[in-house]
Amino acid sequence: MAATAPGEIVSRRHDDWCDLLRDQFVNLDIAVEEDSPAFGGTVHSSHLGHLQVSTVRSVNQDISRTPRLLRHDRRHYFQVGLVQRGEAFVAQDGHEAVLRPGDFVIYETERPFRWSLRSGRRSPEWDLAVFTWPRHTIDLHAGDTASLTGRPLRGDQGMTGVLSRMLADLLGTRPSVGESGAIRLADEIGRLVTTVAGDACGADAEDGRHADLLRRIDTYLDEHLPDPDLSTDTIAQAHFMSARQLQRLFAHRGHRVSDVIRRRRLERCRRDLANPRESGATLAEICFRWGFTHPAVFSRAFREAYGMSPSIYRAKSRS
Repeated sequence: MAATAPGEIVSRRHDDWCDLLRDQFVNLDIAVEEDSPAFGGTVHSSHLGHLQVSTVRSVNQDISRTPRLLRHDRRHYFQVGLVQRGEAFVAQDGHEAVLRPGDFVIYETERPFRWSLRSGRRSPEWDLAVFTWPRHTIDLHAGDTASLTGRPLRGDQGMTGVLSRMLADLLGTRPSVGESGAIRLADEIGRLVTTVAGDACGADAEDGRHADLLRRIDTYLDEHLPDPDLSTDTIAQAHFMSARQLQRLFAHRGHRVSDVIRRRRLERCRRDLANPRESGATLAEICFRWGFTHPAVFSRAFREAYGMSPSIYRAKSRS
């Protein structure tokens, strides 16, 4: 392997290519077509806060994330693959997508997936843009993202087209923002991706009878997270339903109201801990700000969610 430009690595051997993709992303099985031209591949990566922006280019091949690899590689990422040149077939969570230039797809590395990438007529290579977030920075339950993964999102239609062009622009543009601005941008882009994809896949992702009501409840929940009295009962009363009805509505998504409240509070705390502008705030101030009433309870919940204490997460974010 060789570096030809800042952030760019070139591989000419199959074994090196597997190692390169493993280092840049996760462990993958790669099978190159026998009739492909001389093997070669390039990866160019940069970062915007915790968002890794990569361009991957190579010859015809199949790439798989298998159950065997998952057992030995626990890296959990939320990823978007945007085809720039060539064609791709993607499968995950029982969904399949055929993608052409401008189209993109969401997939996650904690479950098996498969990519088949083929070059176009005018070039022996394909180009794929890959946007990678640590999974814990995406505020969606696994059941929600599983309804979005492996579904084709078209680059020439409505809001998915707008998002496709915005993501493509990120590849050649390095926003002139500081560390805290980069973190906020990475979070906002992640939310935009899940919002646009959720709307595009909404007919399948949620029962249409409940979609509007759930969106209103989500908005109410986010606005009232700082209130320590926020609960299943208060949310239900605000929307003129019983607590049991509200629980059934959230069960449609595969989780409980209390779990959603805690997860969203933890996510707001995580963002503040990673924000250099909040370096003067104590852990207790941050946890109280987002509705936690006991710092010890907050610390235990944070460790369960992110695998480390709030203080260690803050220190790692600064470094």
